[in-house]
Amino acid sequence: MVGTDQDAVGIRLASVERRFWIDRDDALKLAQDWLAEFGEAEAEYGATGRRLQVLIAAVSIHRADPSQSAIDVQQILAWAQQHGEIALQSRCHDVLGSLFEMVGDPVAALEHAVAANDLLSESEAPLMRAAARKCLADALGSAGSLDEARRRYDDALRLVIDDPDTNIRYIILNNLAFTEHLAHNNDEALEAVERLVGLSQLSDREIGMSARDTIARVYMAAGRLDEAETMLLPALDSVFSDAHPDSSAAALVALSELYREQGRLGKAQTVIDRCRDLAHRNGLNRRTTEVAREQAEVHAANSDYRAAFEAFRDFHEKFEALGASENEARGRILEAMFQTAESRRESERYRELAERDPLTGLHNRRFVDEHLGSALMSLREGGLPLAIAMIDLDHFKRINDTLSHEVGDEVLRALGRILIDAAKAVPDAIAARLGGEEFLLILPATDADTAHANFEGLCRTIADFDWAPITHTLPVTASIGVALAPDDGSQSSDLLRAADVRLYVAKRDGRNRVVHSAIIARSVAESAERNLVTVGPLAAGPMEIVA
Repeated sequence: MVGTDQDAVGIRLASVERRFWIDRDDALKLAQDWLAEFGEAEAEYGATGRRLQVLIAAVSIHRADPSQSAIDVQQILAWAQQHGEIALQSRCHDVLGSLFEMVGDPVAALEHAVAANDLLSESEAPLMRAAARKCLADALGSAGSLDEARRRYDDALRLVIDDPDTNIRYIILNNLAFTEHLAHNNDEALEAVERLVGLSQLSDREIGMSARDTIARVYMAAGRLDEAETMLLPALDSVFSDAHPDSSAAALVALSELYREQGRLGKAQTVIDRCRDLAHRNGLNRRTTEVAREQAEVHAANSDYRAAFEAFRDFHEKFEALGASENEARGRILEAMFQTAESRRESERYRELAERDPLTGLHNRRFVDEHLGSALMSLREGGLPLAIAMIDLDHFKRINDTLSHEVGDEVLRALGRILIDAAKAVPDAIAARLGGEEFLLILPATDADTAHANFEGLCRTIADFDWAPITHTLPVTASIGVALAPDDGSQSSDLLRAADVRLYVAKRDGRNRVVHSAIIARSVAESAERNLVTVGPLAAGPMEIVA
């Protein structure tokens, strides 16, 4: 049942992430609606919910202050690193790479793009692998590594060449053409736009305004001015320009340049006036700056050098202001991310103190409440089985009463060190002290046979430890109750209750032993009759154990 549920979650998540490359407004709504189903508790989100949050941030980067998106994704990345969610880490780096590419920080963009690809599994959907390759190609192109950029664009395109529904193929070819155009590689740029136009015709898909701008500029560089004009004319249509103001404004600047080169200065001025109005109405500072530059060029072409000088001065002022604004935006993002990281480090330090048992140095009950729940969330999402052992020292009261509480504390410290060593043998294992002489060991990705071997070995290690320097002639042993997920349940309360019952059986049957899942129903019934079985969550405490 767990696998079936996870299959459904995986299919739904893949569908929403795929929608991002078809209709971003629709993808945004789907992600927001799904997040609303999780409820208010962020801890319930798990990796799936955070993948949805990353998608929302990817859409929001282009529609709001990118610094907030940067903070959100940075926090999700920290969570993913803490919980070993590799695919989620890759998604975060992908979005951060695109963000820094957008704000003009090629070094940071490349670092994140490389990380996104390094972390990406080859088993991921081709669409997501293509998106990561495209991000890396964009960053490499901005960094001037054209050969490497071309190779990554080709890799990305091969992954989605037979994917007719999404728009990523068009974006890849557009970005490749634009990268070649900026490098003045006119033949290579022309080849890319011809592939883009051909793909659009083959798929009967309308070419977007941003791609029209790229295609037209490549055509202009190749002297194909009539084709460039045809490609740009839709930008004059208010239906296009109102829906896509930024890309339409960029296309109008290109159209004015084309008319100016042809000597059609009246048309160039009409277009530049239209573009200026569009840029002002939509607060497009970069396009307003480009309009000022083009206006100076139009005046100069008309031999109105005084007006050209004034327009160029206006352009220079706007260019300086734009540079300062973009530097400030970049600085805000970096500062926000730095402050977030600093705050996280500080909070993690205090959290570490709050989640440690001061006597043994082990994790405490609070840590278990959170992390066992997270581990079981991963299991419900298709993760590997998990085993826990509830460990209780035998006759611990006798040690305190016969020797001293100080000696008892030293016994607890020594047991803590034994459990730390046991945890080190299994990746991501957790050793915790629940209270008194009761401890918990959590072994992720552990099946029944492995759990049996590990916990039997732990019981022997405790019994065989040289306790004489601490307790003299008094022996120290422990009883252990084991539970497995999903066999004994996939909720923390179910798992802890099962381990608690088996710990009672271990005590009842003579101590210094491990009781695994093979427990007769009568033992559970007897425990229930004696009111020894807990029915609540861990916070309610374990059932009473006679030492």
